[in-house]
Amino acid sequence: MIPSAAAAGKPADTPLRLTTRREAPAMAKTLYQLLNLPESATAQQIHSAFKTVERLYTGRHDDASLASLARAREAFLILSDQQRRLAYDRKLAMAQAAADSANPPDRPRPIFQLAPRQAAVAAALVTAAGLWLYRDYQKTEQFAAAAEALLRQQESLAQQSRIEREQARIEAERSLRQQQIEDANRLAERQLANQQRALELLQSRVDAESRLDEQDIAAGRLEMQYRKPELALELQQQKQQYAAAQRQRALQQHDENIASINSLRAARIRAYDREHTTGEISRSNPALDP
Repeated sequence: MIPSAAAAGKPADTPLRLTTRREAPAMAKTLYQLLNLPESATAQQIHSAFKTVERLYTGRHDDASLASLARAREAFLILSDQQRRLAYDRKLAMAQAAADSANPPDRPRPIFQLAPRQAAVAAALVTAAGLWLYRDYQKTEQFAAAAEALLRQQESLAQQSRIEREQARIEAERSLRQQQIEDANRLAERQLANQQRALELLQSRVDAESRLDEQDIAAGRLEMQYRKPELALELQQQKQQYAAAQRQRALQQHDENIASINSLRAARIRAYDREHTTGEISRSNPALDP
């Protein structure tokens, strides 16, 4: 005999709750929920949401923050690619449909139940679907890990490439500076050698001219030594000729002075005669005075 509600210690007006199947555990967050995005988010919204999450967890070193950042990066890698996002959306829809079919809303158990064979088939189908979803989730995890590894490898290669380019640039600049220094040194050496040769040529020319001058001086001295008597005689003759010319010029000047005086005296006499009508020459004429 089944005991009544009062016998079981419950109030009489409390209705009995029909027994239902155990509720399934809550599903894990989707990739959209990890980035706080709707399923209709655009590529720009996905990128902006990932940057927001990345800024939020950057600088934190606790395990929870690192795990959240890794899951957000995985979600961004999958949702930012169109093909990966389509595949994930299909899998998400299938998983949601399977969850809805496996967990219908609570309702009173029907009077009739499935037959054991039907229950076994349903259990097998649910097990197969769960196994498929689990394997698909594992593949998604592996794909995300591979994508993350590929991204890290690409970043490492890019960093290495930047370092190599910078080293090559520094080496090229160093080689160029070294080449410029060597060219400048060679040019300075050539200029110094040219100046040295020019100085040597100038010195040799000065030495040659000095030797020629010394030879000319020596020849002049020797010639003067041999021509000294002749030069003395020639000098004496020149002195005599000069003295004779001086005497000749003095005599000529004296004669010219006398002629000029005589002309002047005659002119005075004629002028005096013209002033006196007698026409005779007076001895007392002042013009006749010396």
